[in-house]
Order: sequence, then C-alpha cells, then structure tokens
Amino acid sequence: MRAKIDDNFERLGSSTGLIGRDIEKDEIVYRIASGNMLLIEGSKGVGKTALLKHAIENFRGFGKVIYIDVGTFGKRLDVARLLKGRPRGMILLIDNIQDLSESNNKKIKYFYDQDYVKSVVFTTEDAKAVKWTAAIESRVGRNVLKLKAIGKSDALKVARERLKDDFVISDDVLSELYKESKNLKRFLMNCDLLCGLLDREERVEAEVKDVAKVAVDNVFDKFVEGCLECNGELVEVGGHFRCKNCDSFCDECGLLSDEDFCPSCGAKILAVEVEDE
Repeated sequence: MRAKIDDNFERLGSSTGLIGRDIEKDEIVYRIASGNMLLIEGSKGVGKTALLKHAIENFRGFGKVIYIDVGTFGKRLDVARLLKGRPRGMILLIDNIQDLSESNNKKIKYFYDQDYVKSVVFTTEDAKAVKWTAAIESRVGRNVLKLKAIGKSDALKVARERLKDDFVISDDVLSELYKESKNLKRFLMNCDLLCGLLDREERVEAEVKDVAKVAVDNVFDKFVEGCLECNGELVEVGGHFRCKNCDSFCDECGLLSDEDFCPSCGAKILAVEVEDE
C-alpha cells in the first residue's frame, strides 16, 4: 500500500541532495530522531516530498520507514493494516494529510502512544484544511515546518545538478524557464521537456526561444499515475484524483464519503462501480 515517492524524469539525473534546504534537512532528521510528530506545510511543488525522501535516505537503513500518500489511497488507507507485522519503532511519513480520516487519526495516536510508531511526519499544502483530532493536534503542537520556495539561484543549482552533459543549456535559458514555471517541480519538468525537444530536433544547444515551446502551463498538474489499487484510470474531481472502481466520492468536490450525499457540499456521492459477474 505504499505510493511511489520518486521524482525521476526521463532525461534528468537523480537528485544527490536538497539544495537551499540545510536548515530544513537538519530539522526533519532531528525531529524524527527525537521521536516527535512533525507537520511540514507548503504549497505544491515547493519540496515537501523531497524532504520526506531525504528522511527515507537517512533512516531506511534501519528498515523502519513507511511512506504513504493519503491523497492517492484516500479511504482505503488503514494504518493498522499497514503496521501489521512490523517491528516497534516505525517511522511514518504521511503525505497530503488533508484527506486523512478520523479513524486513521485515532489509530496513529494509539500506535504512537504505544511506541509501535516512533515518529510521524505529516505534509500538507494548507494546515487549516487538515481535520485533526484534538489528540493528534496536541502531539504535533508547535512542531510545524513551513516551507517557502527556494530562490532562483538555488533553483538553477538544482537544475544544473540534474542536467546531463548531453545538452548545452545556458543560464539565460534556465532563467527564462524558471520565470515561466510556477514552482521547482514544474521547473524541473520543463527542463526535462526542453531536453526532450533538443533530442527530437537533434540539437545540442538550447535557445531562449525554445522555452515557449515547452513551458506548458498545466503539464505537471495533469500528470498522475493510475490507481495503485486496481490500476484503473483516475478522474480529477475538485482537485483530487479518484478511482471509480475503488472510491465512493462526491462528483462535485471530490470528497471521499460512504454517505449518500456529500457532507461538505450536499451533492450526491458517486458510489463505487461494481461490475456484473
């Protein structure tokens, strides 16, 4: 039940470290080692998941790290089942917790208090949208790490680190590409697309005018894998990606619910489609 955390692109190399995040890297490692609950808050593409990946690289040698994207699994997430058979002292890294159910809140609290879970790191775009139970909120307390976007110079360093030697891309081109990208993740995707353009046109060196050909506004937002449960196609509803085979959700706002009508907006819930045998 674990989601993919990789941010691999077709023509960019793997990241060897977080640039411009020295304080944040130390903070997440310290909080985990200290057995705390930590919330990381930041807008889409700012680097929340990259920080979780850094935590995995630091603690995976102990074999006690679980990463999961709640936004992908929705109501199918069962923390108790996830921890079944695991040793004590697990580290939970939980992405997109605005969709975390009350039931899983309670289970996390129980396993944390019983020392089955040593530390929990949550991420969200907006802390105000998270439906905490009072118990979890009190355990997080002031352990909130608010991420701001890294500056242009650091973003260009990230791109330089991951660009391969196959192509020549000047700082002027990268600067223009950065200007046309809304966040670091989209900037890297646009770098990847630029390399693809050069490859297709059998060119080595990029020009500033090439930026307009690849800096597509919504290319990153529309990229999503199929359902990890049934491998079926996902549909976008209210900014969420849902599976008609596995999820009961509101057809208007995308809220996951087993009720007949959405408790948020009142629209009818789209029930799971069951195929005739």
